[in-house]
Amino acid sequence: MKKILLTTLGLATGLGAFAQLPVSTTPENKNTILEEFTGIHCTYCPDGHKRADQMMAANPGDVFVINIHTGSYANPNAGEPDFRTSFGTAIAGQSGLTGYPAGTINRHLFSGMQQGSGTAMSRGDWSTASGQNISQSSYVNVACEGTLDVNTRLLTVDVEAYFTGVGAPGSMNINVAVTQNGLEGPQTGGASFYPAMIQPNGNYQHNKMLRHLMTGQWGDVITTTSMGTLVQKQYTWTLPADINGVPLELGELKIIAFIVEGQQEIITGDDGPITYTGLNFSNNARLKTVTSYDVVCGSTVTPTVNIQNFGSATMTAATISYDVNGGTPQIFNWTGSLASLAQEEVVLNAISFTDIGNNTINVTITDVNSGPDGDMADNSGTKTNVTNTNSTATGTAYNLIVLQDRYGSEITWDLIDDATGNPVPGGTGGPYADLGSNGTLANNHSITLSNTGCYTFNIYDAYGDGINAGYGAGNVTFENTGGTQVFFNNGQYGGDDREPFELTSITGVDEVITENSISIYPNPTNDVATISFNLTESTSVTMEVYNTMGSLVFSNGTKTMNSGSQKIVFDGTELPNGIYFVNLTVGDNLITKKVSLLK
Repeated sequence: MKKILLTTLGLATGLGAFAQLPVSTTPENKNTILEEFTGIHCTYCPDGHKRADQMMAANPGDVFVINIHTGSYANPNAGEPDFRTSFGTAIAGQSGLTGYPAGTINRHLFSGMQQGSGTAMSRGDWSTASGQNISQSSYVNVACEGTLDVNTRLLTVDVEAYFTGVGAPGSMNINVAVTQNGLEGPQTGGASFYPAMIQPNGNYQHNKMLRHLMTGQWGDVITTTSMGTLVQKQYTWTLPADINGVPLELGELKIIAFIVEGQQEIITGDDGPITYTGLNFSNNARLKTVTSYDVVCGSTVTPTVNIQNFGSATMTAATISYDVNGGTPQIFNWTGSLASLAQEEVVLNAISFTDIGNNTINVTITDVNSGPDGDMADNSGTKTNVTNTNSTATGTAYNLIVLQDRYGSEITWDLIDDATGNPVPGGTGGPYADLGSNGTLANNHSITLSNTGCYTFNIYDAYGDGINAGYGAGNVTFENTGGTQVFFNNGQYGGDDREPFELTSITGVDEVITENSISIYPNPTNDVATISFNLTESTSVTMEVYNTMGSLVFSNGTKTMNSGSQKIVFDGTELPNGIYFVNLTVGDNLITKKVSLLK
């Protein structure tokens, strides 16, 4: 980080003209800087996010929010994003917070509103404290603006502060915070307390998140603060690709400058625009991502793409061509309005395909604003490993077993017939009763389905931590009354999860193996079980055994077996007691059976 003191008195020298500067020299009231302490595992933090957004909407240009992920609620679990910074612990530490979410208004002590003895307040007091703050006069005004070179990733921020009165004795500091919007990730309580931030994929959208302080932990010292003083400074930061593995999206960044007495009392602050340079083409679209559900039903998939305007002109139209497995392309004509570096998730129309096992979606943006794209090198993308799910289960009678955790009152589910978009008869359930302590309880539901068709099972958790997060290892099993499993869900998700499946005839299986020819003996077993079956022709056979958490615990590899009677031995000597699922893959077909270990 580079910082340059340009001048402290009088007019600046050596500076070009500022687009949003110079700073006002007319006395003004204070602006609010809400530093909100939050975390992805904090149940009520989404309510804090909503209240902060409401404060900004009610006081445009007077309230600015910095969300700081810190404390135990911000600690990520395995596989979760780490939104913390190196600055958050110290800022939260001096606030004296005693619970989450907490926030400070200009780091000022509002008597009677504090959580403890410090400046931190609970979310119900933020608006009142902010109203008091913005009614007070400020002895200093501040303004800022930034320039970001998209090629070098160099962010340059110019800051001006003008003292309309006499500053406080002792040191004063300029602070420049960089925040980011549009970050997706988990959030406990998001669906309950700020459902507007829940994205179609189930993630929560985090906004106003602190990513960096360009002026260091406590700011850059101002040495002259007498009335009539104009302070001008410039700071630079070369943006890394990510912080803690979380990408820095150039088009989602915001800058906020604020003036602090020492490191505690914020006098006022303001945000500023960022101008982008290095955009070499007027019309230039980027295809950032191609996504879809990994498992689809009925050989029809609906892709979602993220497109970004990487040109200097506003993007208002684009033609998107896409196919599956190189088949006949389909065209989607997008229209909208994207400023430079802005991006948008676009749901394309459904496209049918011929299933080849692991399928690939190919997408290309062919033109922008009804003309050629300036740089076609970044216009294409793919999504691989898209599979079509076909169940080998037959019949019309099925069992749904929802093994709840302790907090059954948070669990609801529905089973949707994709052909109608409505729940099947008896296809909704929950909430359930809470248990007295951590543990599980099986809730059994009988459901009747057509023998063939596409369905989607959805399960929801109001708290946002699934049903297998340490309060009992909950899960969901759906099987026919013969015990053949259609799907298994290990219960490890956030606010919701889905299981699409297709019930089809099993003529392909009958040609090679019949489900009734498979037997497991002894079952239950205390150590070893033999899986016996009959093949009508020579084919490849793989046996894999999974526990109720969905983890592979045993496999015999893939072998070619001759027609006739065959046997495979499952050795569970080293495995704990419990229910296990034997997946027998015969050629291209899968049959699942249950086996119990009781020692």
